[in-house]
Amino acid sequence: MKEITRSNWDSVIEQSLDKPYFLYLETPLCGTCKMGKKMLEVAVETIRVQKDENIAVGVSNINEMPELASKYGVTSVPCLLILSRGIVMNRIYALQSAGNIYQLMLKSVEKG
Repeated sequence: MKEITRSNWDSVIEQSLDKPYFLYLETPLCGTCKMGKKMLEVAVETIRVQKDENIAVGVSNINEMPELASKYGVTSVPCLLILSRGIVMNRIYALQSAGNIYQLMLKSVEKG
């Protein structure tokens, strides 16, 4: 997963023009965020191996980019944003499991 900062934010928008972009928002000291990130990594790798699909995924520290929270209406972390054409199509707060994330990502990729 690519670290997203202000300096490379424009690339996220560009990538979301062609296919869904998954942006994981976290804070460094959040235990739930760390667990969610691991589940996300498992889901992304499973899709890559099973479906031969490279998913566009980034991770951003919301403390360093608080404008993302206000721009996209994020109320807590962890949060997985699904962006399409620069617009948030879905906000997922309850990641639940790697299997759940896998299913959500597959649905988004098949639509997008």
